[in-house]
Amino acid sequence: MENKILRKISRFFTRKQYPFFRQLDTMDCGPTCLKMLAAFYGKELSLNHLRELCDVHSQGTSVSGLTYASENLGFKTLAAELSFEVLLEKAPLPCVLHWDHNHFVVLWSITAIHAYVGNPALGKNMRYTIQDFKEHWNVPGETDKGIAVFLEPTEVFNQIPDQPDPPVSLISLLKRIDDRRNITLVIAALLAATLLTLAIPLLTQAVVDQAVSRKDIGLLSIICAGQLVLFSGRILTDFFRSRILFKLGMNISIKLIYEFVDKLMQLKLSFFDYRSSGDNLQRIYDNQRVEEFLTKNCVSAGLSVIILMVNGGLLCYYNWKLFILFLAASTISVLWTHLFEEKRRRLDQRTFSLLASAQRHQIETFEAMTEIRLTGAEQEKNRLWKTMQEETYQVKMENLKLDQRIQGVALFINETTGVLTTFLTASLVINGNLTLGAMLAITYMYGALNGTVNQLSDFIRSMQTAKFSLQRISEVEVEETEDAYATLALQKGNSGSIELADVSFRYGKLSSDVLKHISLTIPAGKVTAIVGMSGSGKTTLLKLLLKFFHPTQGTITFCEQDLKLINAKSLRRQCGAVMQDSFLFTDTIAGNIWVGSPEKDLNRVKNACKMVNMQDFIESLPFSYDTQIGSEGTGLSEGQKQRLLIARLIYREPDYIFLDEATNSLDAHNEKLIVEHLNRFFLGRTVVIVAHRLSTVVHADNIIVLDKGNIVEQGNHESLTKSKGAYYHLVKNQLELGK
Repeated sequence: MENKILRKISRFFTRKQYPFFRQLDTMDCGPTCLKMLAAFYGKELSLNHLRELCDVHSQGTSVSGLTYASENLGFKTLAAELSFEVLLEKAPLPCVLHWDHNHFVVLWSITAIHAYVGNPALGKNMRYTIQDFKEHWNVPGETDKGIAVFLEPTEVFNQIPDQPDPPVSLISLLKRIDDRRNITLVIAALLAATLLTLAIPLLTQAVVDQAVSRKDIGLLSIICAGQLVLFSGRILTDFFRSRILFKLGMNISIKLIYEFVDKLMQLKLSFFDYRSSGDNLQRIYDNQRVEEFLTKNCVSAGLSVIILMVNGGLLCYYNWKLFILFLAASTISVLWTHLFEEKRRRLDQRTFSLLASAQRHQIETFEAMTEIRLTGAEQEKNRLWKTMQEETYQVKMENLKLDQRIQGVALFINETTGVLTTFLTASLVINGNLTLGAMLAITYMYGALNGTVNQLSDFIRSMQTAKFSLQRISEVEVEETEDAYATLALQKGNSGSIELADVSFRYGKLSSDVLKHISLTIPAGKVTAIVGMSGSGKTTLLKLLLKFFHPTQGTITFCEQDLKLINAKSLRRQCGAVMQDSFLFTDTIAGNIWVGSPEKDLNRVKNACKMVNMQDFIESLPFSYDTQIGSEGTGLSEGQKQRLLIARLIYREPDYIFLDEATNSLDAHNEKLIVEHLNRFFLGRTVVIVAHRLSTVVHADNIIVLDKGNIVEQGNHESLTKSKGAYYHLVKNQLELGK
């Protein structure tokens, strides 16, 4: 029996030593598990670095991604599907398990009764019964098998330098408050409120001990009038402070969210491949929580500390033993609140993930309403929404229960101490050691002190919440911007040739190449067309030229300057592009055409609309070019949307033009007219066109034919047609030349 108890104690302390990190995003479980194992073996690695190694995308990572990342870190790695008996008896621990078919956890230890798991989404050292463990771990369709990834550090791992995540400190937030005038006014209001609070218990004692005991109505009237003045002053001070805080809070909120969104807009587009819109929207809410902490909670805490010092000093002056009693009870109450930080962190992260998923689902539902109706998926999508709401309700209920437990015990301690204080002070009055007025003053002071302790407990909870939010915000702030290493700027009017030398590209480290060893010249002032079957890499090539992604291998140069060193903003200022997923904003027609341009010239807008055969239609509308169109061009046909996008390109008067199926929604008449106008507009500009339609590419100076990421042919329309190769077979139905 004694040995059994010792083993339990030993296992408890061993488990406590296991490192734990919480995933900050819904797709971060794999990299976070690697971070835990690296820490277990003595290395501190940043989550961003591990994300990149794991090839995290919008669906998270895979077992292959984990294996690839582990081997790159210097682990000897083995991924296997094995039975529970083998895992229990022979598996080297710790290891990573594939969990619930879409998640990863770390298995620290396992016995025939329990398994101890580090779950980056829920918490550290979670204990599962073997039956529950199997339900989470077993592969669908298998009764006793699951997937595990085993890692053993090698000498290479030991030589890797530490790459810790940047520290997150709430103190750094104070540097963002630069509104000194309003801060000074708030501090003045706090001091005024403190002085008014200090006077109230003294006047209360004076009413009882002086006016009542002497039966002096005049003195009583003066004291009561003084109390009214003090109460009025306190109310006015609170009103003044609230308005200043509101103004200060709005300024901070706007600044925080502006800086956050501005940073988002500077990040690489690959960042948005593994971050959902729901996650980013929730981070904006995190900024609002940080702002609330900086203004309301910090100021309330400041006022509480001042009141605590003043009333605490008075209470100590009246009776130091009562002050010691209050101090002991308050310390226990605050420590009790602090004990639940980890559990609150877990619930906060679950709430974040659920709300992000719900927002993502709502956005998708509204955007795809037509498709939902066409496919009859209304009930299916509605049930999914209901399930998400029920899960969110359960987490919120857990939050409520935890808050009730924390607040209930804290209130019980405070109220019990209050009753005990009343009993002791009343005993002193009965024994003649304290006046009745002093007793009332002490009771008032204790009530005020009790309120400040409750506010400080609330402050601790809000500080924990702000820290959780700040960790998620900081994760975005440490991301490298798109132009972190760009030192060159592409100048307007400096249109030169584009060179691709041995360019290959893949979207993920474990995926196959989409483009393979592409070498070509796109001559300045000429039209180059790119054709090929769907999936041959045409759109990917355009995205590389626009610096949306960097080549996996090889170099791209504009005007003999390496594209990696060219500032992306300066590049895109000289570019006009119509992509397959180009967007129309909720704005006027004119606003959608000149969006992003420094000049707002209505005559240029009219000329652009004339070139795309939209002028008559727009000017027939009641508000003409000031007509509002909705998100994604609501109220316009697909052809009209595409013509407005082409008009936007024309308005920019770019040096480089990139078109990706830019006329595929146009009818034959409009396409013919617009292509004629564009051919004249293209003169002297460097143009790259991706298209399937013969009418769009037939006049190109050079036609590149791609097949499975390789260049298989190039030449002009006439030479390629005569050769009857890949190009000929692509367009022969449009040529009507038969076989």
